Amino acid sequence: MMKKPPKKILVIDDDPGTIRLLEKWLRVGGRLTITAANAASGLSRAKKENPDLILLDIRLPDLNGVELARLLHRNPVTKDIPIIFITISIDVKKDKGDQFIEVDGVSLRAFAKPLHNPKLLNEIRKAINRQKNQNLKTKRAKPLSKLENFKKL
Repeated sequence: MMKKPPKKILVIDDDPGTIRLLEKWLRVGGRLTITAANAASGLSRAKKENPDLILLDIRLPDLNGVELARLLHRNPVTKDIPIIFITISIDVKKDKGDQFIEVDGVSLRAFAKPLHNPKLLNEIRKAINRQKNQNLKTKRAKPLSKLENFKKL
């Protein structure tokens, strides 16, 4: 039986400590981690690597994470990649794992730093599964042009 390739997570964060922590958590969870320390390299890696999910810091040195999320959503190559924000902008004591940040009319999950391992890993799994299910639905949809080729009885 062939082993499934690990899910690929792109971590875009300028804090080396956060990156090391996430790499450890994700590796233990059987996921492959790729990283970028700023928005420019994050955008480039997202286009090149086609990750299953992006963990995105809001405060990056070259561009706000919300602006980067907009660029990712507007790019045809990266528009369907789920994004979860990680940020110090949310009070850790109040973070119950139910925070959202709206980007172009889409609500994206957001977690406070320092991160809560079980909540974040659970949301990563859910987001990847939602995207996988959406991709399956899209593949099953029949193009209208093929349906038009049938003759009416």
